[in-house]
Parts: sequence; C-alpha cells; structure tokens
Amino acid sequence: MFKGKPLANGTSRRLSRRSFIKGAAGVTASALIADRFVPSSEAFTEYLPYDPARDAHYGFRYGWIQHHRPSLDATGEKFVFVRLKYPGGDWYTNIIDYYRWPSDLKFTEILAQETSIDVERHEHPQYVSLDDPELFAYPFLFMTGHIGVSFSDDDVRKLREYLERGGFLHVEDCDIRLDYGGRMRPAIHRLMKQVFPEKKFERLDLSHPIYHTLYKHNEYMGGDKLIPPYDFDEAILFDDRIAVYFCPSDLNCAWEGRPCEPAGEEQRRWAYEQGMNVVAYALSR
Repeated sequence: MFKGKPLANGTSRRLSRRSFIKGAAGVTASALIADRFVPSSEAFTEYLPYDPARDAHYGFRYGWIQHHRPSLDATGEKFVFVRLKYPGGDWYTNIIDYYRWPSDLKFTEILAQETSIDVERHEHPQYVSLDDPELFAYPFLFMTGHIGVSFSDDDVRKLREYLERGGFLHVEDCDIRLDYGGRMRPAIHRLMKQVFPEKKFERLDLSHPIYHTLYKHNEYMGGDKLIPPYDFDEAILFDDRIAVYFCPSDLNCAWEGRPCEPAGEEQRRWAYEQGMNVVAYALSR
C-alpha cells in the first residue's frame, strides 16, 4: 500500500516516550457521571465477556482483545498502539475483521513498515483502562466509538492527570452522521469540559505540525467519510502542545478497509498517513 514512499522529513530516529510518566497509582471506582446520550454499559457486556484466566475480552464477533501489560524493563521500549477501554460506550468499535482487516492491527503493521518508530506488535488488539495502575506507562491512547462515554469522578481526575503529565489522547467519532452531528463528538466535548473546565476545543489549521510530522498534508481528506461542516480536526492544547486530538472523519474506519468517500483509495492513504503523523507527533513532544 505504501511501498517505496519515503517519510516527509526523512527521519531515521527511533521514537519512544513510554517511560515519561511511569509510576502513578491507580484510582478507585466511584459513582458514574452519566452522559445523556449513553445507555447502560451493561448493554454491551454480552458481546465482550471478560476471561480472567487470559486477562482479555472475547466476543464471537470480535475475537480476543487483550489487556496490555507493559514490560517492567525500561530498556529497549517499543511503541504500543493501545486502545482506551472507557466506560459507557462501544470502545471496541472497528476492532473486528469486518470489512478487510482489524483496524488496530492493520494500522500497527503499516506504522512499523513505513516509519522508524519501534513498534511492539501483537496477534490481538491491545487495550488499557483508566483504572489500570500501568496507565502512565503509555504516552499515547486511542479512543473511538459511536454513542458517548460515562466517566466517574475518579476517571475524570485520572484522565486530567494523565494529560497534564504529558500523555496524548487520540479520539475519533466513528460516525458523525448519527443524529445529524454525531453522538460521540458532543459527548467528548462535554467530557473535556469536565476534565479541563478552563479549556475548550480549538479548530486545527493544516499548518499545524501534526499534519506534517512525517507526511506533508496541506489538504484535509479525512478518514472513510468527509462530511461538511465536520471536515476539520479539533484539539485541546497546553500552550502549543496538543494533548487531545479529536478527528470527526474517522481514520479508524479507513484503516479497517471500509469504502472511503469521496476520494476512495487516495483518501485511505491519507488516513493512514495522518494516523502515522499523529503517533509521531505524540512521541516527539
């Protein structure tokens, strides 16, 4: 798919920031802050029962989704594309082999193949939760879904601490067409108002470094769908550093192999390239 295409900046250095925030304690459970778009999380447990023997989730449509545990050895650290298992929504969206391939695994393969990032590969998709004691071992978290979120007070505090200490959260709305503007986007806006009452999402201009870290993107093509007026990305920034990157056009569905509209395979290439730009940006800041 990308054979022979060089990186835009010609970099050859290995990127890894996993040890930057190690050592934080976990959080305890508390009452949920319910999002008004979110049904009970029990509605989803039947699809992804948890197997304690394997420390993994399994669903007949989804296969195994492993709870990632970082190595205690800080030497030779590799980047892990790890998904955030969040309460109150379909956090496992696109993780199955439904169109062409499982999105997370395919993106990880392309990331390892096309960049100098030292990628840790797995047979099954990987996830962590906000209450994991190892949360602070990961400089990058990926989050997607359709219907919203339902975070506890402790979840909100832990996410704020994670981001303030240098963590990066890549969030996507899996279908902005739902309810004429998506359910995930407004839910994430409300969540971030809880996490950072003093901040708000800002529209990202294509001149921002996140569009040029590895590949030069001077046109916004989006993921598998490009639907005005949601044809731009947003971010929560700390000074000039992006802490939360929000994409409404769904790069993850393009990674999964779904048809991309309106630009087809050129749009899919853009989606893979932008995903690699985002990871490289997160690891180098």
